[in-house]
Parts: sequence; structure tokens; C-alpha cells
Amino acid sequence: MAKAKRPVRKKEKLSKEENLYRSAASLMEAVDCISRFERVVYSLNDAANKFDKLDGYKDSAERGRKCRMDAEEAARKGAEEAYLIAVDKLGKAKDKSSFADAIEDFKRAKKFGHNEEECNNNIQICRNGIKKAETRAMFKRQGIMLCVVIILAIVFINTPFYPLVKGIYYQSKGEYKTAIGLYKKSGGVLVGNGNMKECYYYIAEKYNKEGSYSKALANYKKAQNKFDAEKKAFDIEKKIIAEAVPGDVTRYGRGKWIILSKTERQALLLARDALPKKKFDKDGKNIWHGSSLCNWLNKEFIKEFSPEERAVIAGQGMINEKDREIISVLDKVQYEKYKDVIKGTDKSYWLKDSGSSEGNVCYVKEDASISEAPSDNDDISVRSSFWVVFG
Repeated sequence: MAKAKRPVRKKEKLSKEENLYRSAASLMEAVDCISRFERVVYSLNDAANKFDKLDGYKDSAERGRKCRMDAEEAARKGAEEAYLIAVDKLGKAKDKSSFADAIEDFKRAKKFGHNEEECNNNIQICRNGIKKAETRAMFKRQGIMLCVVIILAIVFINTPFYPLVKGIYYQSKGEYKTAIGLYKKSGGVLVGNGNMKECYYYIAEKYNKEGSYSKALANYKKAQNKFDAEKKAFDIEKKIIAEAVPGDVTRYGRGKWIILSKTERQALLLARDALPKKKFDKDGKNIWHGSSLCNWLNKEFIKEFSPEERAVIAGQGMINEKDREIISVLDKVQYEKYKDVIKGTDKSYWLKDSGSSEGNVCYVKEDASISEAPSDNDDISVRSSFWVVFG
């Protein structure tokens, strides 16, 4: 059985006046849900205008008057309340946003005619408060920045970078000795070591021009491989050796040497100070050629000299079929011959002669006398010697 169709309700057709009336009534009734008084005022005035257009339709005239009266009352009370809120905010305001909020409420009250002059005065007070707050904030930021700068400066002064920067400054002014002292304090951080060598080089150049060759040589040595420091150091070494007499002490390589003897072109040098203690031969043999000490001097110790310096050290014998012996130690004959020139040392040191007993080697004691000890004794030092060609 088919269901009966429900009758379709016809939509009520309203007149133009009724539509306008209902719209105005809705605005009038909706103000109870509005929180800000300005919107209440605007809504009531809009409703009143619509009622006015109805020209006596129903109770539109009465409702229109009521809307206007309610709008005036809402404006009066709202502006008064906004003013009181603004005054309270002004009394509590301490920062920029608080003053800005108070200004907003004073403007609301002023807009609806409440205490306009006082509103203007209070708005100016708020603006002054904003300026003061901004000034305080600016000084606070500047104070914070100053504190940060001071802290960073203190930290920087206590880091290796501070003496490094000062060193670079003094180096640029040509005050090389001051710069070197500062670079040493920096511990060679970053470019410190390279700059320090450069300072030594320029100090050496100054002494070289003045003819102070010993001082120039000392500083060229400290400059190491900076620019042509090694070549200039080598030239001065040869010059000093050429002018020296037996007994003089000169620099060569990294150490200082006593000149024992000279010919027209060559000089015999002996280390002024004994090197660290070392076995004559680790296997207990007492033959100089091929000993571990001979090998060490001619393969390891010799690296302390620059290529130019090595090139003019005169060969003295053979370590083996391939290697030339250029660094040695004195033998007994040389020691006795130059004993008066040799300056003493507080360490005993090896000679190259075999001892009277098997496995023994001769050495010079602290009292300058000659004795013997097993070649694998590790309590005797090394005092190296070699001939250098200077002419």
C-alpha cells in the first residue's frame, strides 16, 4: 500500500515592510549578546534607522525611539567604563604594551565624548610613558651589549688570540722583539709561529747590515726556513769560521762548536756541549766504523744540518760501502793534541778508540782523564766532531 504524501508547507511570503521590520527587530534583540559597547551602539542605531524607514508600520516608531535611547545610554555607560578601565591601566602601566592598552581605552572613551580633555591629557601621559619605557629598554639593551662586550673582552684577553693580535700590531710597526715576546705568549696559535720566524729574520737582517754577524746568525737560525734564512745563516757561519781562531766557539747547524784546529780552507769542530747519553754499540762491539753510534751520527744526527751545511762537511771515512762518514767523535790522538783547547764538560763522552779489553771503548771522564768502558754502556754521552770546508 503506497504511503500518503505529506502536504508541502508553503513558504510564508512576507511583505517588504515585514522583512525590514523583522531585520530591525533582530538587530535590536541581538545586542544582549554583544560585549563591546561600541558594537551595541552601532547595532541599536542601525536598527533605529531601519524602523524609521517603515513609516509607522506596526510599532516601528516606538521601537525606533527606544533603540536610540538605548544606544545613547550604552554609549554613555560604555565610554565611562572604558575611561575608568583606562585610568586603572595607566596607574599600573610599566611597559610599552601596558601604556598602549591604556591609550586604546582612552580613545574609546574620547570617541563617545566622555571627558575628552582628560582623555587627551592621559593619552599624552601614556605616550610619554611609552617613550620612557623605550628609553629604558634601549639603555637596558645597551647595558646588556656593554656587559657582553666586556665579558668577551675579558675572555679574549685571557686567550692566546689576544697576544697574537698584539704581536701582529707590533710587528707591523717594526717592533719585532716586542712582537716575538707576544707570539711566545700566544703559544704559536694560528699564524704566530710563522710570524715569529719572520720577526727573527728581520732582526737578523738588521744585525747583518750592521756587521754584527754572531747576532745575525743567531736570529737567522731562529728564523729557520723563513725566506732565505738558511742560506744567509750558512754564509755567515762560513764567514765566522774563516775569521775565528782555535778555541773560539761558533754556531753551526743547531748547535755550538769549539774550533779545535784550522787550515787555510778547513776547520775541525767539536761540540761545545755533550749530547744525550748513548751506547757506543748496542751489540757490544768496540770498532768505530759500523758501530751503532757511528751510524746514528751519520744517518740521524746529521739531519740537524741544512743541505748547504752538510755539503761542506768533509768526509772522514766510510761507514760501509755506500755511506760516507762525515760526523765522528775524537780519537785519543786528537784529544791529547787539542786538550788545552777543549773546554771541559760535566759529562763523560766517547772517543772512537777501542779499549785494551775486548768489548771496551775509550772515553773521557768528567775529570778530563781517559778511561775504558763496555761499548754497550748507556751512561756515557756523545761529543761529536767533524771537519768543515769554509774556503
